[in-house]
Amino acid sequence: MRGFRGRTLVIVGAVLVLAACSSSSKSSTTTTTLAKSSTTTTTLAKASANGGSVLASTTTTTSGAAGTAALKVVTNAMLGKQIMVAASGKTLYLYMPDGTSTTSKVPAGLKAAWPAVTISGAPAIGAGLDKTKLAVETQPDGTKQVSYNGHLLYTFSGDAGPGTASGEGLGDIWFVLSPAGAKA
Repeated sequence: MRGFRGRTLVIVGAVLVLAACSSSSKSSTTTTTLAKSSTTTTTLAKASANGGSVLASTTTTTSGAAGTAALKVVTNAMLGKQIMVAASGKTLYLYMPDGTSTTSKVPAGLKAAWPAVTISGAPAIGAGLDKTKLAVETQPDGTKQVSYNGHLLYTFSGDAGPGTASGEGLGDIWFVLSPAGAKA
């Protein structure tokens, strides 16, 4: 613990020394683009007050397309066919008991394992998909769930990441979607 505290003090001291010794009183800006088109801008400015240096920091976050679910088509090597995925590459599923209902019938105990694809803005759609089949359905809790071809969309927490489709056929009620929006 003592070594960690000592290193922290050295780093903080070095930052303050650099700020005090800097010959520029202008500000510098660093911009980092984050996932979901969020941009965080941090501005560090050196100011002189009564002969001393002051380091000021301002952080502003803006969201360009946050809340936009982008659906696309990929060829899944595991299944050997084209399926629908979210912008993150996670496989999308339909829940057979939903049928074409606009209200999810997934039991509360399964919702953590099978999260609904929700959105706060307008969904985007990739090549190979039909925009007329895309809809957003308001659920009883107020969330906006994305549907395609009349099927509410879900992901599976058991999928390790893009390219994984571990939920395919589970319980004979969960299925990946074809680009047509049907059980693949």
